[in-house]
Amino acid sequence: MSVPESPARPSPSLLDTLEKVLHLEEQRHYDDRSVVGGLAAFVKRSGDQLSLGVALRDRVGAYGRQTADERAAVVAELRNFMRDVIRHPPAAAPAGPRATSPRTTDTGSRGRTDRTLDPATPIAALPGVGPTRAKRLAALEITTVGDLRSHLPHRYVAYPAPQPAATLGFQHVASFEGTVRQVDLAPLPGKRFRITAILADSTGAVAAVWIRAGGVPSGIRQGARLAVSGPLVAYGRQITFENPEYEPASAPPLNTRRTVPVYPLTAGLSQPAMRAIVRRGIEALPPAEEWLPDWLRDAEGLIGRDEALLQLHMPETEEKLQRARERYAFDELLPIQLLVLQRRLAYRSRSAQMIDVPWKLLAEFRQRLPFALTAAQQRALSTILDDMGRSRPMVRLLQGEVGSGKTVVAAMALLAAVASGGQVALVAPTEILAEQHFRTLTRLYEGSQSALEGILGGPLRLSLLTGALSRTDRQRTLAAIAAAEVNVVIGTHAVIQPDVEFARLSLAVVDEQHRFGVSQRVAARRKGENPHLLVMTATPIPRTLALTLYGDLDFSLIDELPPGRQPVETSLLRPLARNSAYERVRAEVAAGRQAFIICPLVEGSPSVEARAATTEYDRLQRRELAGLRLALLHGRMRPLEKDETMRRFATGDSDVLVSTSVVEVGVDVPNATVMVIEGAEHFGLAQLHQFRGRVGRSGYQASCFLIAGSEAPESLERLDAVARSTSGLDLAEEDLRIRGPGEYFGLRQSGFPSLRVARVSDLAFVQRVRHAAESILEVDPTLSRTEHASLAEAARHLGEDAGEAN
Repeated sequence: MSVPESPARPSPSLLDTLEKVLHLEEQRHYDDRSVVGGLAAFVKRSGDQLSLGVALRDRVGAYGRQTADERAAVVAELRNFMRDVIRHPPAAAPAGPRATSPRTTDTGSRGRTDRTLDPATPIAALPGVGPTRAKRLAALEITTVGDLRSHLPHRYVAYPAPQPAATLGFQHVASFEGTVRQVDLAPLPGKRFRITAILADSTGAVAAVWIRAGGVPSGIRQGARLAVSGPLVAYGRQITFENPEYEPASAPPLNTRRTVPVYPLTAGLSQPAMRAIVRRGIEALPPAEEWLPDWLRDAEGLIGRDEALLQLHMPETEEKLQRARERYAFDELLPIQLLVLQRRLAYRSRSAQMIDVPWKLLAEFRQRLPFALTAAQQRALSTILDDMGRSRPMVRLLQGEVGSGKTVVAAMALLAAVASGGQVALVAPTEILAEQHFRTLTRLYEGSQSALEGILGGPLRLSLLTGALSRTDRQRTLAAIAAAEVNVVIGTHAVIQPDVEFARLSLAVVDEQHRFGVSQRVAARRKGENPHLLVMTATPIPRTLALTLYGDLDFSLIDELPPGRQPVETSLLRPLARNSAYERVRAEVAAGRQAFIICPLVEGSPSVEARAATTEYDRLQRRELAGLRLALLHGRMRPLEKDETMRRFATGDSDVLVSTSVVEVGVDVPNATVMVIEGAEHFGLAQLHQFRGRVGRSGYQASCFLIAGSEAPESLERLDAVARSTSGLDLAEEDLRIRGPGEYFGLRQSGFPSLRVARVSDLAFVQRVRHAAESILEVDPTLSRTEHASLAEAARHLGEDAGEAN
């Protein structure tokens, strides 16, 4: 049996030209003016190269006599023909039984087949894109067809199904299909025009008005049948659509009559164009790889990954969209949970020095303190000492409000480790903080020296290691540390440099850990033989972040302030009332106290913010605070210069510190009683609470003034929440809800992925994903099973990009 010869494949240049013609027809709403002589003449000139079927060739031949709806159907048929040619070039038919038809992916009512376009295909090769649009799409990080999947809408507009004109009178948003009866064009200032079209169906007529540059789009013409969706207003008896979305009524709903995605754009791309590109790409790509095992999908009631992506871009119903968002959010959070839980398992599998807690020594230490530990401090200390008494390394995060007493808890943990024969290190982000800790620990340990000498066989030796040491002093200190002649090393990141070698480091404490980069925290953990690690922060950490980005750490909270500590009186002031704040500053300075003034946050480079702070400093010196001793602190100063400025303020050599947001967290200036924050609405709630914590650290009543630079109701409402609340954790939860984790913790710089759908403020959902990750690791701790290969790869990539949560 002879096999008929297959027709030749059209040349790439012809296909490219046809694609451009079809794209122009769509843009011009099928006016048959995209090519000289019209579409039918173009196809006829192409001869037999296109190999159209007889029926399609006849319909193309009649294109010039057809309505816009009929032309749209012909263009869609030609596009389908082109896709078939590109994916399945003609070849000799095999002898024998006919091959089975390709699998149809289950995508609801769409029924698409032949989804075989390689995701790595350059975006310029997708029909309707081309080189110019490809450059614009690259600005959105879309360089391949597969990238379209992850370019998710940032919101949706739900348009209802079309209704007759007679029923539209009481609706605010509606859809309508009708024939254009009349089009009017009226010029407006700024080279813009008001286009008014009257559309009618069998029940009545409505108007549609667009304000735009240029003339009337070719698709809005008398006799055309349009679909419009958008807001409705009534002008007398006339129902009018204002700037509605529109498209041919015969075209499949893309911009109207459905829930429409709204995408992030760049210059030169419109929403209709972006939607068309995404739909074309999504429908041509093969089904997205499913990376959740069947048992987990069934247990969690999740839809497939491919269907979720399709519904996110082209939602059929609100219910399907919500299920798609649920699945995508699950996929975003699961690799994070797997990563942090695997780290937790890995570190806990190692062995560490068991600290034999010297209860008698710690009791004597507590008796000599000038204050009693709070119940919260005692709970935190008990948990830490219990961890240190185990054979696996402790990795614990200690969070507490400013002034809650984290340092004394750390001091007792350090003392226990030293008494068991180990060395300890306390790492602070700045030299002034390191010096402050050195002075504090020296004072705290003085009363226990005699007891320690009996245990250690000599005095307790503390050493300060910072970048300010001379070369000779540094070498002498390093030699003493390596020879175990130093028990407690306190310093900056200099402590975790490669040339610092401990003889037997058993505990490392990292203070104000959010100020350190990822590599510093890792380096601290790698000093010695799996030392116990305690990281401390005064930044309130919402429960959801404790379960996700800090999920590899155990968590302790000091949620109680020492008795007698007075809450800071916080006031919200309008700009015209700021003088009352500066009068309070003058009064406090006259009484021998000091004050902080935080300059408004300025968008742009650090140099811009530094100039703004300098301008504010000069203004205050000349006007409101003339005659007082002012100091200036900003991010463009050299580290030594910043340390010296803070040191002089801490010792009382200046009355007022004018600073940008770089003012040191953790620096203890008990004499400071006033905090003035200009442009307070530009800061996050948690950051405002941190600033407020710089004052009120003594027996004096302290005040904080939030000066708003905006009268916007939402800004004033946020600031009023700070003024009313003294709970840093409550404000942190609200801050996380408003700004998201990236802005709140600076995690954009840590390498953790930005979450597009998942909300880490949703505690129940975060816990659900964490339990799922625990279930997976319970049966496959290394993710080595075949069914977990995709999850293992996702977690590995995340680990490479992110290091550790900062």
